[in-house]
Amino acid sequence: MTVIRSVHRAFHVLRIMNEKPVWSLQELGDRTGLPKSTLHRSLAALREEGYVRSHEGMYGYYQLTGAVNELSHGVVQQSRLVDAAAPILIATTKRIKWPLSIGVVDGCDLRVNFCTMPYSPYAIRPSSYGRRYTLFESALGRAYFSFCDAGERRILYDLYCLGHPDTSPPNFISMRRMVTQTRTQGYGLRRGDKDSDSSALAVPIMAGGNIVGTMAYSTFSRMLDNDLIKKFLPELRKTADQIGQVWEQETDLLS
Repeated sequence: MTVIRSVHRAFHVLRIMNEKPVWSLQELGDRTGLPKSTLHRSLAALREEGYVRSHEGMYGYYQLTGAVNELSHGVVQQSRLVDAAAPILIATTKRIKWPLSIGVVDGCDLRVNFCTMPYSPYAIRPSSYGRRYTLFESALGRAYFSFCDAGERRILYDLYCLGHPDTSPPNFISMRRMVTQTRTQGYGLRRGDKDSDSSALAVPIMAGGNIVGTMAYSTFSRMLDNDLIKKFLPELRKTADQIGQVWEQETDLLS
């Protein structure tokens, strides 16, 4: 427990020090609420690890070093999207009961970075986390490919050809038809071959006029008809809009 408390205090100090460039010991003590002896130990540990700087020329002042940037190297755009989306997706699934998933670009495919199958009583499988879906055959992929800009669409097409050398991509006429239809109806659609298979529809998550991911609703193939789409599409669009708004707000704070 002592080690856990020490780690907790160290992160607390890091978060506080991130509020401004330079701190005195008195200011840090007032802001963190930690006793000076405890604060000294936390700062000493952070200095030893290279995250805090203080030397004779600083006259008792402390500041963060560039090493703190290393802590965020694994926190990429896709991870922040999940942070923004997860609570919204869970709340929506608890309301509509059906599972939702977030898809992000991974090479020439879409990869599920978060899903709410564990929160749905009607999930077809325990989880789809980490599953990859192709651009032209999945709801997630069709939605992303259709709503991204023309430049990214060209890149994704080239990556698909390189990543799937044994699979012929759609010809340009078929591709244009798919993009037009998907953009017109506002969602990508995949229907399973059998009634027992899953089917899905996916909507884009837009922020600042750009697509940042796609969100899919999945159900049993025998249930996915036009009436069901009309029933749930407004809910899906509302949820995607909420995620996009949170994403924009968090991005503005980081910029």
